Amino acid sequence: MHRELARAARYYRNKVALNDKQTKFTYQELDEASSVLAEFLLEQNVKPGDRVGILFTKCVWEVVCIYAIFKAGGVMVHLNPYFKWDQIAHVVADCDVKTLLLHENRLRIVKEHLIDGNFFDLIVCYSKKGICHDLNCYDLNSILKRNNIDESRLPKGKRSDTAAIIYTSGSTGKPKGVVVTHQIFYEATMCSVTVFDNNQHDCLISVTPFSFDGALSQLFTMVNVGGRLVLQESLLPKDIVTTLIQHKITGVHAMPTFWRMLNQRHSPFGKHEYPHLRYVSIIGEVFPGNELSQLRKILMHSRFFMMYGTTEAFRSTFLPPSEFDTKPGSVGKPFPGVKLRVLDEFGRDCPTGKVGMIVHSGAFVSPGYWKNPLATREKFRDGAYYTGDLGKLDSDGYLYFHGREDTMLKVNGYRVSPEEIESFLTRIPGVEAAMVTGVYSSTRPTTIKAFVVKKAHADNDEFLLKKHCKQGLPHYMIPTVFEFTEELPRTESYKIRRITPVSFN
Repeated sequence: MHRELARAARYYRNKVALNDKQTKFTYQELDEASSVLAEFLLEQNVKPGDRVGILFTKCVWEVVCIYAIFKAGGVMVHLNPYFKWDQIAHVVADCDVKTLLLHENRLRIVKEHLIDGNFFDLIVCYSKKGICHDLNCYDLNSILKRNNIDESRLPKGKRSDTAAIIYTSGSTGKPKGVVVTHQIFYEATMCSVTVFDNNQHDCLISVTPFSFDGALSQLFTMVNVGGRLVLQESLLPKDIVTTLIQHKITGVHAMPTFWRMLNQRHSPFGKHEYPHLRYVSIIGEVFPGNELSQLRKILMHSRFFMMYGTTEAFRSTFLPPSEFDTKPGSVGKPFPGVKLRVLDEFGRDCPTGKVGMIVHSGAFVSPGYWKNPLATREKFRDGAYYTGDLGKLDSDGYLYFHGREDTMLKVNGYRVSPEEIESFLTRIPGVEAAMVTGVYSSTRPTTIKAFVVKKAHADNDEFLLKKHCKQGLPHYMIPTVFEFTEELPRTESYKIRRITPVSFN
């Protein structure tokens, strides 16, 4: 992937490659800065294949770090800036991170928890003032002032080399590291460029941390075509709207929960038009039809793509804008080189329209989980990835995503999808968001509980919600208990952080 940057620096030398709120880098500046840092890492005995951690807030300097690790032949391990110390410590220990590239805003959490100075062999810290004496850090600004670049000293590397270990958000259990090669990154980039028809005039907004594959995909796509990436640190709706308008953003890749956040009460999002927003790609979870229709009315100038994928297999399917209305609710057909199957509990192909587990084979499949052979054998078999996601195929081969298998509830002998109930609840007038979980005990059957966020001035109560549910849901899917709340818990990627089924004995 670093060769892609070198190529972009030749063709788009003085073009702005990326910017945050304070700083911008041209392609030449990004290429040169990352080479300088890569040479420094090699001088400090960072060897090809070593895992190098990045703990940054969203800024241009972390992109310098990403490409420097690639150029040094290292393996990038991006530590989610929203991780707590226990999660950071787990990832660092799991893949033996000895070198840490650190933003001064995250210096405190590291300093507070390091018992001695031997936790990391090398720490490089970015400080706005250019001075960082804590933890015996090297100062990134000082390193980048070097001018004796000799790229011949950088290792060549191969496409099959591991480029990154991407850790899951860890909403259930400890995060697992997904191994991603340069080849997977490259092939996924080329697919994205083709599907979205990206070009050097595109300007994308990057919201999620680079610990998520979607954010990396946006970065690599823009470098491939010579476009521009705007790094958005603030998640306040008014700040995101300002970025969309001021930078004339042409593409947004985000999950439904991002759009719900952007379109929440008191947000200015719906008060503006976005004529430059050429396309929107939606991925990650079920998006109720009523919410999608509302979003399309606001983004009337944009083309909409529905997508399905996982970190372990990057991109699986896409539904182009031309089929958006003929296949409502679908996430499309497989990308070129991808084969999808939907299997029942016995490993047999499900008949058309029957829900089963989605299995991805072909392009983009990870080699497996880092140092986790048990989980790798369970999920990766015969070149295929068994996603644990539920879906169905129609007679034309289009996929319909139904949610995660591990979120399914067993109620009175029925397998119940929380996402399906949540989708129904959000279509009820006055309901802004909903989350469903199970309530079980050793003496009573499992029942369903719904957490509901009401829209401003809505007068819904439990009686009215149950009345709607009785009219539109089977009896075994009707929540027994409703609890009204101001907001739902979210993961770092804005997905609903599901509450474990509640137990009463």
